[in-house]
Amino acid sequence: MNSSSSFPLFALPHLMQGLCFKQMDGFDLICWTLGNKIATEAVSLHKYSTPDLHVTITWDSGRFNSQFYHFNENGKVVGMWNIQSKNKKRPRNMKHIGADSVVIHTYPSSSITDIHSSNPISTTTALMDHFKKIYRKVNYSIRFEGVDLGEHALYKWKHLSEASKIELIDSNVYPHHIQEFQSMLRPQQELLIERGSVKLENCPKVKKITINASKYFTANKFNNYDCEQLEVRRYTINHNDYVEFLTEWMGGSHKNLKTFTLFDADKGWLIYRLKPFKYEGEVKMFYESDSGLIDCSEGYYIMRNDGTLGTLVFNENGVMQFVVWL
Repeated sequence: MNSSSSFPLFALPHLMQGLCFKQMDGFDLICWTLGNKIATEAVSLHKYSTPDLHVTITWDSGRFNSQFYHFNENGKVVGMWNIQSKNKKRPRNMKHIGADSVVIHTYPSSSITDIHSSNPISTTTALMDHFKKIYRKVNYSIRFEGVDLGEHALYKWKHLSEASKIELIDSNVYPHHIQEFQSMLRPQQELLIERGSVKLENCPKVKKITINASKYFTANKFNNYDCEQLEVRRYTINHNDYVEFLTEWMGGSHKNLKTFTLFDADKGWLIYRLKPFKYEGEVKMFYESDSGLIDCSEGYYIMRNDGTLGTLVFNENGVMQFVVWL
């Protein structure tokens, strides 16, 4: 469906328009309305199921690029948009996304769209805005790869605060920006830090934190974390650090903690230091976490000073899951 053939559609009654729009899949809906103000206004009057977007922003060879992946309710990719830098020449077939002049290239029988822009970050913001105009509510995660978030003031990018998950891969948030970056975080979010330079000022107020080889993730910072879910990957902290963390939990700290996953746990050292008691019941014990059921039937139990139980579950790959029974 293109803009020239769409005007008869707009002459239909409001209800009939909505039925026609809802027959279009998410990819066609976005592509048809991009750069078309009349179509956008017409489509935005109707309600659609909430889309799931994964947005990746990268810095590669001195240029910003971004990718949008649109997933359906079954987890299948139904559309992809690549936003890339273009040269300064102005071809005749340019369209507008927000305030940006862009070249949009689609492929027959494919759900992929290439968007060439002289300002990829501005166009990425405009495409996010467009999704929100069409769907009103969007579930999305944001991933930065090799990005200095000081560029284009990405450390305070307006779409950060509504993302379900923020991933910083080989990316930097420098000390003079960290306070404002952390002010964008929300209690329902997940935050992943993998390498890069991200020196958190204090414990982020988020639901889940995943740390993988962050040079600024020290034992002192670790013991101050008080999120619901904490995941620490290999070679990030030493054996005494996580023993101290769980000892503090037993003493009444980390009251918000629900799960703690550690990827290089020393089972013998933990049992020796914490002196947990082994579950010996015949009934299978399962803990229901956000990622599924955790079998605690072979677990080891420790108790907080208020009587709350926690279970240490070890697997053969050196991964420990600590769960709190509330």
